[in-house]
Amino acid sequence: MTVKGGPRFDIRKDGRATWEIFDTTTGRTVFIGGKPYFDLPQDSADTLADFMNSVGMVPDRDTLH
Repeated sequence: MTVKGGPRFDIRKDGRATWEIFDTTTGRTVFIGGKPYFDLPQDSADTLADFMNSVGMVPDRDTLH
C-alpha cells in the first residue's frame, strides 16, 4: 500500500514482461469503464498511472472492495 498522501495509482509487474496499474488504497488492479488495466508494457503502464494520478481518476466501484 502507499503512504497517506501518496499517489492513488501505481504499477507492479504482473507477468514476465507485463505490468498492471493498481489502486494503492486497496491493492487491487484498477478497472475504469469496465476495463482492467493489466497486461501492459511497462512504459504504457507508467504513463497511464501518471496520467490517472494527475487528473484524479476514480476507479470502478469493483476496484474499491
